[in-house]
Amino acid sequence: VVFNTPGANANAVKEQVILAMLLASRDYIGAVDWVKANADDADIAKSTEKAKKAFAGTEILGKKLGVIGLGAIGAMVANSAAALGMQVYGYDPYLSVNAAWSINRDVKHIVNVEDIYRECDYITIHV
Repeated sequence: VVFNTPGANANAVKEQVILAMLLASRDYIGAVDWVKANADDADIAKSTEKAKKAFAGTEILGKKLGVIGLGAIGAMVANSAAALGMQVYGYDPYLSVNAAWSINRDVKHIVNVEDIYRECDYITIHV
């Protein structure tokens, strides 16, 4: 759960958003549960080979992220996602020039939010 505490938790929220994308891309929780359930398996190497396909998922590298709202949190999410190799699209009709200076130049500015809905693999909203 995230609560509105302006300026106090922007980095923590950014980390939770990145975590949510990673969790959505692969079944990490299922993988941890599988390891716990099979920890005593004498032939775990063979079991792992059979089970690992269920947890393969996808990489976020190169995936498209749409960030709606580029305030403190949205800008941090956009910058972190760009650093992870994602193609980042940002939409914020109220973005100030000063706020724009804090956004990675690789983040593509979108003027129509519908483009984000149509093009992006992941969407995060910060309004």
